[in-house]
Amino acid sequence: MSTASPTPTPAPRYRPRSLFGPIVLVAIGVLFLAGNMGWIHWSNFGPWFARYWPLILIFWGVVKLGEYIWARQKGLPAPGIGAGGVVFLIFFILIGLAATRAAGVNWQAIGIDLDDVNVVEPFGIFGTSHEFSENVAQEIKPGEPVRVMEAHGSITVSASTDNQVHAFVHKYLRANSDDAAGRTNEATHPKLERQGDSWLMDMTAGGFTDGRFDIDLQVPAASPVTLTTRHGDLTVSQRSGDVSLESLHGDLKVEDIKGSVTLKTYHGEALVKGVSGDVTINGNASSLTVTDVKGTVTMACPIVRSIEMARLEKQVRFKSALTELQFARLDGDLSMDIGDLHANAITGPFRLDARVKDVHLEDMTGDVHIDSHRGDIDVRTKAPLGAMDINNLRGDITVGLPDNSGFQVDAESDQGEIHSDFDLTVNNQARNATGKGTVGKGGPMVRLKTNRGTIQIHKQ
Repeated sequence: MSTASPTPTPAPRYRPRSLFGPIVLVAIGVLFLAGNMGWIHWSNFGPWFARYWPLILIFWGVVKLGEYIWARQKGLPAPGIGAGGVVFLIFFILIGLAATRAAGVNWQAIGIDLDDVNVVEPFGIFGTSHEFSENVAQEIKPGEPVRVMEAHGSITVSASTDNQVHAFVHKYLRANSDDAAGRTNEATHPKLERQGDSWLMDMTAGGFTDGRFDIDLQVPAASPVTLTTRHGDLTVSQRSGDVSLESLHGDLKVEDIKGSVTLKTYHGEALVKGVSGDVTINGNASSLTVTDVKGTVTMACPIVRSIEMARLEKQVRFKSALTELQFARLDGDLSMDIGDLHANAITGPFRLDARVKDVHLEDMTGDVHIDSHRGDIDVRTKAPLGAMDINNLRGDITVGLPDNSGFQVDAESDQGEIHSDFDLTVNNQARNATGKGTVGKGGPMVRLKTNRGTIQIHKQ
């Protein structure tokens, strides 16, 4: 009787190794070689990584997809990520998110100047800081515009007493030796050159990216000034010409300006004080402070944490991702953050469109229009009373109206009550409470509506 031979066990299929690991090692080696050879500057690596680190995940995914397609075509199992890859992925994402968050912080506002902190080279392995100074003087005609463009550094501008531009440049350079620092110093001589009908000092290329260059600039007061920097604060005062400032990372400050002011900020604070012309502010900011402006004020800032305003003589417009605000004049002061708005002595027409905000207005005159999704609204007016239209999806409405004025009232609360110090027809019995009537000889219409909340109408 024959015995069947056992079926041989098939050899396990070969699982190819992923190519991503070797690619990462090669990329890291090339990166450090480029740093040692001076082809790249470590001070620029952090901001680059904070912005573009998701590209590494995309590249990893493309490599894994290519490996999967190749393995399917060859009939082989596709290489997996593995436990180590999962751990690396988690840590890499956490580091990337932290870097992005850190890049959006205004470190200078809390007393930390990253240009003075050698984060990548903590032990001086790739170089130390060296300081140099240089002075530049250039005679210009009265009223000729002056522009200064910087990569890293703060600029302070004041008025000169002659018809010259004086630039006092303070250099902070990183280099492996004194000789290397000296060569960089010799290669970075700032020059004020004529460009068309203006003067330009361009410090954005070449050796100017190897360190920080702070400038104390004196310019004839009548000359318009335009300053741009990627990293650094910009401060301008005592000008009769126009001022234009732009900084990616840094604070902007202008004072005592008789011309117009234009600011563009991305990360930092902006302060404007004592301006005779119009003021325009664009970009994101941690805080905005605008006081004593005789011209119009226009602010388009998608993201801003807090705003302070005072004594603005003409129309003000503000727009962010969550709030739109407009009014004719501010004789008092106004403070606003993400959840609150407090103001006094505003002249209308006043208009506010807000998502989530508690509103408290004192001594209002003129028309008032408020649309709010959520938050309590308290408006106290004085004569002359204008028309009032307040709509609140969720929250209480409280208004104070002049006792000796005439007006009409149309109030409605879907899930709340209405209380009035004036002689109105109020019905709180139904689900939708209503309050209507005419006070005195009539006059402006006061419309109040909330879907969830109480309406109170007080005498002032």
